[in-house]
Amino acid sequence: MIQAIIFDMDGVIVDTEYLEFSLQKQFIEEIKEHDRPITLAQQSEVVGKCLKEIPIIVKKLAGSTLPIEEIRERYYQFFQTLFSNVNYLDIFRSDIKQILQFAKQNQIKLAVASSSALGHIHNILTACGIKDEFDLIVSGEQFERSKPDPTIYRYTCEQLGVSPENAIAIEDSFYGMQSAKTAGLTIIGYQEERMLIDQSLADHIGKDMNEILDIIRTLHSGNH
Repeated sequence: MIQAIIFDMDGVIVDTEYLEFSLQKQFIEEIKEHDRPITLAQQSEVVGKCLKEIPIIVKKLAGSTLPIEEIRERYYQFFQTLFSNVNYLDIFRSDIKQILQFAKQNQIKLAVASSSALGHIHNILTACGIKDEFDLIVSGEQFERSKPDPTIYRYTCEQLGVSPENAIAIEDSFYGMQSAKTAGLTIIGYQEERMLIDQSLADHIGKDMNEILDIIRTLHSGNH
């Protein structure tokens, strides 16, 4: 029986993943120290990584000799500027509300487990008017290792009081799916074709929240 639905945030609840990805190339070009083009496949390495780890990948892609501390500081500034100018309602996948409603009607617990900083998660969920819908909100910064490490999903299930095999993770990135899969959850992938993301670990794929709700309904009715 489905007892919990756990959402990733960036790229699932809001289309922030692609927004950040679109502007990252510009940041990489600014510090790049070679003249080779950055391929879509190379840049896609950052998708699903936490803010702490992205500057390390960016340094590698740029071939930069700048100290990692300086790149990290500049990237954090870039990140803050980018997201301080975003209207989250414009990129909110509002059809999620139907999934939240279905969960409430069926006594299914709800959580967010995101690699993002806790303040960032709270800001976005508040702006979208759904923060209070969740029983639990968990950030990757609460752990020594974030996704793809499974700890964040194990912890979330434990706090909700459900067994991982009775929980669904809704994810878009390979790292997020790897985290959920290792923890023992069923994965529904939010289909993403604008970036090169391996979504092969998903047990099911939905192209939007309506398709994902249909999958959840089928899984839930099949478990009774």
